[in-house]
Amino acid sequence: MLRRRVTGFFVTDDRDASRLATKHGVTVATTWGLLRVASRKCWVDSDSMWGYIQTLRTSKRGNPPGVTDRASFDKWLAT
Repeated sequence: MLRRRVTGFFVTDDRDASRLATKHGVTVATTWGLLRVASRKCWVDSDSMWGYIQTLRTSKRGNPPGVTDRASFDKWLAT
C-alpha cells in the first residue's frame, strides 16, 4: 500500500501483518472489527451475528476479544 500510494485500509487477521501495517501508518481492519461495524450499522441483527461468531468459533477462527459466551458477546457489541 505504501509503495503504490494506495489510500484505504488493510483487512487481515494476521497479527504480524497487522502490527507491520500499523507501524507504517496503514489502518487495519479485522474480521471482528468488520462484524462489529455491520452490527452498528444494523446490517446484521445481534442474533444472526451471534450465529456468525459460533460458525467462526467452530471453524477455529477464534473469538472477538474477551468473548466467551452470549453475555460477553452482547457487551462486546455494545463497546
